[in-house]
Amino acid sequence: MSTIRVYPSNAVIFREDEGISTQMFVTLAGSVEVTSSRATAPLAQLDAGSFFGEMSLLINIPRAATVKALDSCMLMSIEKKAFHTLLEQCPDVKVSVGKLLKERFLLKAIVSGVLPFFESIPSERMIRFSHELDIEDQVHKNDIVLRQQDEHDTHEPRFVFLVYGALEITSKHRKTSNKRQDNSVFLTPGCYLGPFTFERLNLRKGKVFARSAAVLLTCPFHKVLELFDEFPAAGAAANIAWFGERCDFASVLRHGILTQRFQAFLESEHSDENFLFFLDIEKFRVMEDDGERRDLSSHIRTQYLQPDAPKEVNLPAGIRDGLLEKMDKLTPADVVETTFFDEACDEIMRLMVKDSFPRFKKSLHFQNIVDTLDPNTTRKGSRLVAACHHFRDSLQILRPGHVDMKHMQLQRMMSTIQKSHARRKMSSGLAISQH
Repeated sequence: MSTIRVYPSNAVIFREDEGISTQMFVTLAGSVEVTSSRATAPLAQLDAGSFFGEMSLLINIPRAATVKALDSCMLMSIEKKAFHTLLEQCPDVKVSVGKLLKERFLLKAIVSGVLPFFESIPSERMIRFSHELDIEDQVHKNDIVLRQQDEHDTHEPRFVFLVYGALEITSKHRKTSNKRQDNSVFLTPGCYLGPFTFERLNLRKGKVFARSAAVLLTCPFHKVLELFDEFPAAGAAANIAWFGERCDFASVLRHGILTQRFQAFLESEHSDENFLFFLDIEKFRVMEDDGERRDLSSHIRTQYLQPDAPKEVNLPAGIRDGLLEKMDKLTPADVVETTFFDEACDEIMRLMVKDSFPRFKKSLHFQNIVDTLDPNTTRKGSRLVAACHHFRDSLQILRPGHVDMKHMQLQRMMSTIQKSHARRKMSSGLAISQH
């Protein structure tokens, strides 16, 4: 059932954090303003033809913002029961609406910056990924959302994104401490969880439970890993976000910005020769032309291998001498294989992982990037905290809709409503007269 009502200027249509609501609204005339107590400026102004509050018809969340009339406006409200009756009668529409809702949640989360490692993945692929998610809107206070698994656990791990509500990560054990102590982390909308959560916080026997009613987006964790197999750079960013200083060196090498930061860090220490050697070997390995490989191998020799080279690398004498001897024996007819420097490169990688990489992870070059990816950052003013606020504020206006006023047949609807009221009034009058 729908109802048309006129609101005077400055009238509040609904307030932020009101209980579970049962109506959405279409603006027939005038305009409304959407505000939030967490935002310093209005979130949006919606004019005639727009709709708002539709989220309340689809999932069980309180109002995410306050909406008031900017001037005298006419709104049509649509009841939740009528809307769901329509969905039940039209299964195809129900499926489409469910897909659209998941798309909106995920894409809004990415735009808000709360899932930065997904930003490099094309939006059309993320839309397909969103269809593999489930919406859980019946999570009650104290429900267990995620539990740390052990070797005996047969349940498949899952990825959890918090749309609404509050969660708490808790454990009485830290891996590095023998003392039992309460270690809790509180999560707000825009935060996410997975099997990596407990490792990042260095917890044992950890669990996540709902501090209030909550709405979640979830999927089996292997779906996320499959996505990262397609897009290794995104997987590298996720590895850094999830494990911080415990991330692996390969993830840093796949992360464009961190690779640049690593090189800058080494340059600041005047110890970039190993990394430059590694980069040249990577170029060498993908060259298809033997002549180009031969030219680059000569450069590698003079730049890194021979005694007193400008960027001489610290290779064991056996590996260095063996390489130089093999290069001396090369004839013009010989093919320089792409694996020619593999042993030397593996040794240099081992040295970087053991020496320069641990130092890099303690530097600001690394920490500044990790802070923008860390899912558990609670420091005031951090980028992620601001992104979570942005995500929550945007729930009310995921994608402001627009209705073609020409097709709404407003006069016919108003006439029908007036006739309905007249019939009710007449019926009630007859009932009174009969008594």
